Amino acid sequence: MKAWGLILSALVLVCTGCVCTGCAATVSARPPDPDMQISPRLPDPPNFDRAGVDVIRGFFAPGRQPDGNTVILASAGGLIVFDTGRHADHAQKIADIARSHDAPVLAIINSHWHLDHISGNIPLRKMWPGATVYSNDAALTDALGSFLARGLESNRTMAADPATPPALADDLRGDIVTVEQGALLHPGISVEGPVTLNIAGRVLQLHTASAASAGDIWLYDPAARLIASGDLVTLPAPFLDTACPAKWSAALEDVLAQPFERLVPGHGREMTRADVMLYRDAFNALLRCAASDAEASACAEAWAGSIGSLLDDQSGDAVAAKAYAGYYAGLLRQPGARPVWCA
Repeated sequence: MKAWGLILSALVLVCTGCVCTGCAATVSARPPDPDMQISPRLPDPPNFDRAGVDVIRGFFAPGRQPDGNTVILASAGGLIVFDTGRHADHAQKIADIARSHDAPVLAIINSHWHLDHISGNIPLRKMWPGATVYSNDAALTDALGSFLARGLESNRTMAADPATPPALADDLRGDIVTVEQGALLHPGISVEGPVTLNIAGRVLQLHTASAASAGDIWLYDPAARLIASGDLVTLPAPFLDTACPAKWSAALEDVLAQPFERLVPGHGREMTRADVMLYRDAFNALLRCAASDAEASACAEAWAGSIGSLLDDQSGDAVAAKAYAGYYAGLLRQPGARPVWCA
């Protein structure tokens, strides 16, 4: 029973985080902490004017709904935002960076439909109604009619329960508002296959996968030699609630085929190519272990031991890594664990 607290935290942060993954941009009681939430600005590549890269670190704490990481790319005409987080203060950080650049948000690219990556679309589109949104509309539409619809009812029940901690209840109410405004989450342009975009002079390569969700998008920026992976890479563990593990493994190979130097994951700290290779190997080992007769706890121990060098204050610790990995090793063994779209 001692392990239940850890597993429950995992379920709140990930399962509810995905259910309410479309969590709304509710006003959070948690004050923003710039020192903890925003990474130092990365240096501009020498071969591109105003090719700055800003990273807003996602929020991830027990008993709260998470925010995914946000990557902001400066172009000659404005900013390109990759993933918009969940909470109002996360969206505010994006707006603050736009003001610091004295530039509008020209485009929003969503890696997938989980609410901790897409909820900020609503307030940002109100601030910049001309911004073009890119995402996989078919996957979002399906989620709004199934996974997120089920999560909406669950969140209403939990938010009304006096036993739910106030901060979590606040997050759940935000998620409810977001899903109720689901029509505002749809993209202007649906990305359903690889495409190269030229947004105000900045050339970006969008790649697609059916891995962490049915409609993943990840970005390669040749000027910065940077990948924004969305939830194809996450710490302290891969979040497999809506995932197709085999396709996820293949997507990691596609990521590593690009000549990137640094990668910003969906959750966790920035990584080098060597870090991503380590993550890929540990991911595949976790899948093999989950498919074996080994105890889930053994799979979790092996995962945490393999990725220990990737963990830090932002990415989680070994205890969290074991809790998540053990939960997902068990989940993968359940009948019908694979989503229907995972052929």
